[in-house]
Amino acid sequence: MVTKSIIPSLDSLFGEAVYISARKIAQAVETSETTVWRWSKSGKLPKPYKLGEGTTRWRADEVCAALAKLAA
Repeated sequence: MVTKSIIPSLDSLFGEAVYISARKIAQAVETSETTVWRWSKSGKLPKPYKLGEGTTRWRADEVCAALAKLAA
């Protein structure tokens, strides 16, 4: 029996992006931005990077790895 992953093809979730926003993560996993921040704070997702004034992003490769771990 084949089990369908809850994460649709991790390679195509964020395209070629290196850094992604909470909004993009939330859209990809169909949840709210608040949940993304909560997961980051609890360690389910990696900590974000502060790229400048008012710009906080996550590395796409780190997020994909964390989501794959959560799906397993």
